[in-house]
Amino acid sequence: MGGWSVKRSAKLLEPPTLTAYHTAQPGGTWNGMRDDPLDGGQQAYRDIKRTLLKAQRCLCAFCETKIADGTTNSQLDARKDEQRVEHFHPKSDKCQPPNWALNWPNLWAVCLGGSRPNKQIQEDVIYPLPENLSCDAYKEYQVNAGELPVAPEGWILAPDEIPAFPLLFQYSPNGVPEPNQDNCASVTLPNNKYHDTITLVEKTVEHLNLGCSRLNRNRLMAKAKLEKAITLARTRSPGAPPEVILLNLARRYFSSDPNSAWCEFFSLIRWRLGATAEQHLQAIHFNG
Repeated sequence: MGGWSVKRSAKLLEPPTLTAYHTAQPGGTWNGMRDDPLDGGQQAYRDIKRTLLKAQRCLCAFCETKIADGTTNSQLDARKDEQRVEHFHPKSDKCQPPNWALNWPNLWAVCLGGSRPNKQIQEDVIYPLPENLSCDAYKEYQVNAGELPVAPEGWILAPDEIPAFPLLFQYSPNGVPEPNQDNCASVTLPNNKYHDTITLVEKTVEHLNLGCSRLNRNRLMAKAKLEKAITLARTRSPGAPPEVILLNLARRYFSSDPNSAWCEFFSLIRWRLGATAEQHLQAIHFNG
């Protein structure tokens, strides 16, 4: 289960502590819950993050960077400063039910979107902001600039609106995610505000800034590692059919164990491995 990114993200069941909290505090706020020692608010917050990360198998729901090293509680908490919870529909919207702040389907685990540079490598100089913000950080920037409606439904894809099959994305030589024209043409998505799926996919990449230089560089590094793995596998198995080599790599990168982390930049790896990745993901009943 796992990511927007450019992959589908599915959900685990709502944590009982969250259910209990919004039953006790139906009008509760997100910050109020996080700081509330009563009604289990603080524990609910911890359970929300852990459950989201387990469902997403340690990947950011938007860009697919890895934001935890494993799904045990200690592993999930070890990198807690690199994770936060995104409200796809703004939690400030109090015009009508549901209470978006505490609405389980509205919550996703995401990275920091480049909003906290790593001073040790002077990332703020290498990747100046705001052009290298991404994910929810850039989404907020777009909303504040009037480039994206406050309520983004239909204007960009929510993580659980991405179909598991077919893969809607391909990648440019520079690492930028792009619509797969044929696959997008075969899919009709609900609530689409545009005239076709291709445009909705393009706008999602644009409004989440998934093609920023920072993410592109990291994707290209991940692809280079994969190419080395493919070359090594061919060297070790001379004469083996190419599809067998790629299928074995797909099995390595996409574990059927729901308690393992997905590989970083899942959809890029999936796209490069091609039909063998689709075969393997179908076999393990991939659903996000």
